[in-house]
Amino acid sequence: SVDFTLNAKKITLFSGSLHYFRLPKDYWKDRLLKFRAAGLNTVQTYSPWNLHEETPDNWDFETGYLNLKDFLEAVKAADMFVMYRIGPYMCGEWDLGGYPSWLLRDPNMKFRSNYKPHLDATEKYYKKILDIINDYQFTKGGPIIAMQFENEFGGIHNDNDKQYFQFMKNVI
Repeated sequence: SVDFTLNAKKITLFSGSLHYFRLPKDYWKDRLLKFRAAGLNTVQTYSPWNLHEETPDNWDFETGYLNLKDFLEAVKAADMFVMYRIGPYMCGEWDLGGYPSWLLRDPNMKFRSNYKPHLDATEKYYKKILDIINDYQFTKGGPIIAMQFENEFGGIHNDNDKQYFQFMKNVI
């Protein structure tokens, strides 16, 4: 649980992870109801870039278990909040941490870095996904109350890390 202030009121968030892309869409409502019954009021979820853009510029945020809007609507209907972990790296015990494998066609690719092709691809991903989730922010009546870019980043903090995080903040 986490203490949080929302609309000038202190609330406690009780959250659990529900990765929409690991569950058939028909089960979302059931799982969310079970979360509520267990006393949870918040869902943490990632978005797997590699599933949403399996090949360059071929985006899928609408098919079945990849329908991010429908998932966010289901969370809203369950009267729950979302802590959304946008990536680009999500870990989640997922291949390449969610990065699309086609990025590796560039033999110089450096994930989680200031390498320009990485930043360019990340910026395209962010623009696409932010366009989708924009209307689901809490301030616009949606369930998203917090977002986290990157995941488990750090350990060695240097100027490149600072520049990388600055890029992430500008895109978000």
